[in-house]
Amino acid sequence: MFMRFVQLGIKPEAAEAFERFYENRVGPALLSESGCVFASLIKSMESDSEFISFTLWASPEDAMEYENSGRYASLVSENQPFQEESAEWKIQLTPDNTLEYLPVQEEPEVKAMPVVAGSSESDMPDKIQDHTYVRILNAKVNPDQFEELSRLYNDELVPEILSVPGCRAAYLIGMKERSEGLSVTIWDSQEAAKEYENTGKFAELLSRAAPYLSAMYQWKMTLDPSKRKHTHLSDDVSVKGYEVVTGKSVGQTRAD
Repeated sequence: MFMRFVQLGIKPEAAEAFERFYENRVGPALLSESGCVFASLIKSMESDSEFISFTLWASPEDAMEYENSGRYASLVSENQPFQEESAEWKIQLTPDNTLEYLPVQEEPEVKAMPVVAGSSESDMPDKIQDHTYVRILNAKVNPDQFEELSRLYNDELVPEILSVPGCRAAYLIGMKERSEGLSVTIWDSQEAAKEYENTGKFAELLSRAAPYLSAMYQWKMTLDPSKRKHTHLSDDVSVKGYEVVTGKSVGQTRAD
């Protein structure tokens, strides 16, 4: 399976309208695409303007065909009335030769990578429901040890993560050539995920994965060994939490 994340900056005052637009227009359009099996909109718990369109595809070829077909660009253009304006501006001449300043429309950031370890992807639509909590850890990975990290995640970390009360699923997505990995976990609530952090369990599991992460991250850890007992985040490892706003699978759409 192949996960795709499209990060969108939405005007806070347009957030509710955008959620309805996604549920009634974007989600159905995505699920009509060949190979798209699940589409969900998730909203940052830290920012009222940060949303992610989170989709699951049968194969990377299906996702690339959609992106290259022009239908992705068309949906992005339909999002423009809701999107935040960029801080960057461009200068251009009008037909009467006067200068005008126009905001530059930022392209959404896209991350698309295969699922390499974790829970069964086929169960994802059952795990993600409205108002569940999605926790995304983004880490820079040593490319020479990407396969070892995948085995560690699948064989050792996933069983322990799933044993934590409130955890529904855990997935590792990434590509060796990108030196990047995302651990995506799904929770009953933000409180359950926070408890996972507060008990020290997250710090323990992160320390076990640290030898496979970037050399820079490992170096920062050696500067202060006491941090190994705590959650140590940096530019090389970051965690964000999102609430599921709406989400459906192909089967659910057809049933509707």
